[in-house]
Amino acid sequence: MHFSSSLKKAFWVIPILLYLGIVLLLNSLDSGSYKFDPSSSDYNDAISDETATMVYIQLKEFDSTSQSLKARLWIYPPEQYATQLGSSVQVKQDTRIQIDAATVESSNTDSVFWYEYDFLRAFDIELDATNQLIQHRYNDKWFPFDRYSLSVAGTIDYRIKGSDTDEFEDDEWVYTPIKVSSYTSNLPGWSAQLSYFKNPESGSITQEEGSWYSDIVLDRTNLNRAILMLLALIFIGGGISMLLLLRSIMISHRPPTLSGLVWSASTAFTMIQTRTVIPGSPRVGVKFDLFIFYPALVMAFISGGFMFFYWLTKETWER
Repeated sequence: MHFSSSLKKAFWVIPILLYLGIVLLLNSLDSGSYKFDPSSSDYNDAISDETATMVYIQLKEFDSTSQSLKARLWIYPPEQYATQLGSSVQVKQDTRIQIDAATVESSNTDSVFWYEYDFLRAFDIELDATNQLIQHRYNDKWFPFDRYSLSVAGTIDYRIKGSDTDEFEDDEWVYTPIKVSSYTSNLPGWSAQLSYFKNPESGSITQEEGSWYSDIVLDRTNLNRAILMLLALIFIGGGISMLLLLRSIMISHRPPTLSGLVWSASTAFTMIQTRTVIPGSPRVGVKFDLFIFYPALVMAFISGGFMFFYWLTKETWER
């Protein structure tokens, strides 16, 4: 079959357009966002930064197997209660901070009280997934469509009277509004939506001064899922191609050759090697393995075994 010169030139238009389309599609996919939902963002906008205690949360690492999240918190009281120094603050009033988390580590061994002129530095915390906001797929076996929800809460107050005595009766503590902000730049493979606790009946945010309660919902990024779907097509395509080659040999359309054996072996071992570097590092035995990886690998091994048998036993080949 011969093509005209115009068709030969137009041939390159198709791969170029296909390439540009794929680039545009991948760039439109979510590669990781870490924001508050609209109602919580509106709630934050209504709070003045000058009078509020700022809580910055940075999500660092999530382990879907143990369902635990490592994060870091920075707390910046208003100017009248602390002096901001960049990465830390120096409190002007006795400050009491309580954080609800599985583990809490800070530079203060007490981890609750900071007295006047103490330095208040970052908190390294670990949260366990409660999945209260998730009804389905809150297990890593659903990779890459698994989802998780966690919560972090705390209270912050300042003692403006009574710090010069040992009596608790004369202590006077004050509270300020608390404004939580996301300080996460990257949580590999995950997107997170943060929100304040909402009343189940009215749907309005209920948060008392001096305390905060934030929910975090984690989802795999769409870009991560797209890569997994592409790998799934490669795995299934590799297994089916081996079956088609075996069928051609069995019906004598193709001879059993050594190159076919090398192809089947390289396909199987490439699948195994690729499985070890899947983004997100899923454990062995997730749904992706049961429905995609294992069946494709079995197809490649069975086809390779039969091709090896034909290569050894078939002395002559006729079309």
